[in-house]
Amino acid sequence: MPRWYFHLYQAGDLLLDPEGVEIADLAEVRTRAVAWARDIIAADARNGALYLDTRLCVADDRGATVLDIAFADAIAVVPGRDTVA
Repeated sequence: MPRWYFHLYQAGDLLLDPEGVEIADLAEVRTRAVAWARDIIAADARNGALYLDTRLCVADDRGATVLDIAFADAIAVVPGRDTVA
């Protein structure tokens, strides 16, 4: 089974995934990458900040980047609506 590495670029820092995860296919890799990005976004929001310039880059076992998930693309930002009383 292929091994995939989920590297995080946030606020100018790079956090490398040294272990990786075995996942059967690229579609599941994408699903997990988006879910993990959203988990990180939620944790950041609980701490009072959103770093939407963060990216989750997925590399294969040869080190080639196969997915690049921008956090800004992992969520929908819905503007607030003014209410009229």
